[in-house]
Amino acid sequence: MLENSKEYWNNGYWEDNIKNNKTDFMKDSWMEKYSEEIMNVESKKVIDLGCGIGQDTKWLLDKGFDVISCDISDIALNKLKELIPESNTMQIDIKEKLPFEDNSIGLIDANLSIHYFDMENTKNIFNEIHRILKTNGLFIGRVNSDKNEGYIKETTKEIEKNFYYDYGRYFRLFNKEQFDILTNGWDVIVLNENVTVRLNRKKALWEFILKK
Repeated sequence: MLENSKEYWNNGYWEDNIKNNKTDFMKDSWMEKYSEEIMNVESKKVIDLGCGIGQDTKWLLDKGFDVISCDISDIALNKLKELIPESNTMQIDIKEKLPFEDNSIGLIDANLSIHYFDMENTKNIFNEIHRILKTNGLFIGRVNSDKNEGYIKETTKEIEKNFYYDYGRYFRLFNKEQFDILTNGWDVIVLNENVTVRLNRKKALWEFILKK
């Protein structure tokens, strides 16, 4: 299966970023501008899916949500627990069946954590999130945009449309066409392209809020 391994996230990503203090993204409170939509969700039980070291977990906890912070990397989760001792963490693999009951979660946040998979797995992730959300629950997040400069190089191999491999990692670049496919059956509340700074470089991305 085409995927970035647990070892990649532990050793090639989080260990390096934490060791070299590449944590500028922790100051990116991107959800603040959508706080009205987020705070209106009925159930305050939240999953921070692919939480990393807790950028969004902290914001959600401060807003009074009951958060389960999930990631494949134990290094990231250990750092999150160090930074946010009151956090509730769970190690999971996003592409597997999510270990939660049907219609049990009010809000699921996936901030820059689901753009690493082929389309089959990406569809399965959206379907699993839909399964565990309560009716009127929200799926919010951000993914890489195909407007990103410098991602496609001479060495980059396109595995399938919009899905690539280079520098030892797999990644997907999203466009509106893909969202039209993936959001079938969802109520699209927000779908915006924007730019942020992550690891000291600009990143073009899509921000979305979907309602079940």
